[in-house]
Amino acid sequence: MCGIAGVWNVKDAFSVLHDVLLGLQHRGQESAGVVVDGFKTIKGKGLVDTVLTEDRWEDAEKGIGHVRYSTAGSLEDIQPIVAFTRKGRIAVAHNGNIPNGEKWIDMLQEKGAVFQSTLDTEIFLHLISMSEGDIKTSIVKALKKIPLAYSLLILHEEFLAAARDPYGIRPLFYGRYGEGVVVASEDAALKAIGVEDVEEIPPGTVVFFTNKGEEKVKFSSKERRFCSFEFIYFARPDSHFLGQSVHIARYRMGEELFRENPIEADVVVPVLDSGLSGAMGFSSASGIPLDIGLMRNRYVGRSFIMPVDREKIVKKKLVPIEDVVRGKRVVVIDDSIVRGTTMGIIVKILREAGAREVHVGIHSPPVRFPCYYGIDTARKKELVAGERDVEEVKKIVNADSLFYLSLEGLKRAIGRNELCVACFSGEYFHD
Repeated sequence: MCGIAGVWNVKDAFSVLHDVLLGLQHRGQESAGVVVDGFKTIKGKGLVDTVLTEDRWEDAEKGIGHVRYSTAGSLEDIQPIVAFTRKGRIAVAHNGNIPNGEKWIDMLQEKGAVFQSTLDTEIFLHLISMSEGDIKTSIVKALKKIPLAYSLLILHEEFLAAARDPYGIRPLFYGRYGEGVVVASEDAALKAIGVEDVEEIPPGTVVFFTNKGEEKVKFSSKERRFCSFEFIYFARPDSHFLGQSVHIARYRMGEELFRENPIEADVVVPVLDSGLSGAMGFSSASGIPLDIGLMRNRYVGRSFIMPVDREKIVKKKLVPIEDVVRGKRVVVIDDSIVRGTTMGIIVKILREAGAREVHVGIHSPPVRFPCYYGIDTARKKELVAGERDVEEVKKIVNADSLFYLSLEGLKRAIGRNELCVACFSGEYFHD
């Protein structure tokens, strides 16, 4: 996952981009970057406040920005990417993943295309440059060729374009800010800076923002498949997708989790922060008191999106409060188990703090299949539940019991069916 932001006709665009990206920092903590008027660029490894330092380019009124989560990559892979094309100079920021990206890259290289990074994001640049017609027509033609999975921002001297793939897998919102427009991956990041009239960009749609207003172009229509992991883990709890509150959805996941798996215990302990809402729902449904048995160091990044050294990160990030868990039957609630490393360490931490029993409740189904649409959930053999049943996973994390939310329970909690659940079901929908 990544976070993208864009501004058009907004005073002090650099500062606005900084603040919006700060509101999206949870979506990526490896690198950050912005491109503003005249395609002036600043980007580098690190958090937003580390990379986007000082006030710059106070006269800038348009631009795009990106925060990136951790995968393999070099400095060349930090977005936004700027390119000189047949249609003029453009910059691109991309959230998502093109499942057949390697084939596209091979095909384009055979036609003479030169790639400056390892990112599938560059596919859009080449397709736009190679298409016939004006720049807007070329963008629409390029988007039609890539069915999934992306939310995309394209900066041109004459406009800012914001697009979502036809399935609507990745999120994107925009709203009014003064005389201009601000775009971001989550509505909460927009509302936090005072953006008004926030609305979702529809799937299969590109919106061109110009000095004359906005122009919406519907380029494709598919059966909607919004990423369920946005609700489960990635998004801020104060964000909304499909008209649903992320916090309320997670709260209901916790309620459903207890209804499906009633258990007796003394205390419910959330894994902060994404497990908190679910733990609240579990506590409410069960009557088991909720307490903060694990204190989070908020200056350590999210361990799910760390490429290496997860054990060291988790031990630095979560510190037990012994007086809460000592001698008690603890139900620890988390959003998901992917590789199993993090939860195994959490169980160990709680036992060392004196917990009599440690039961693990996960307010999502087992992640059994890799994601090809933009989440780094590894290869199937690296997923702890990929080829193991619940009892085997329980032994690996050394819990007294382990229980997951069912896929049906997840859908009930979110209240919508138009979800991508391929990482749980293995039912992909590549075109």
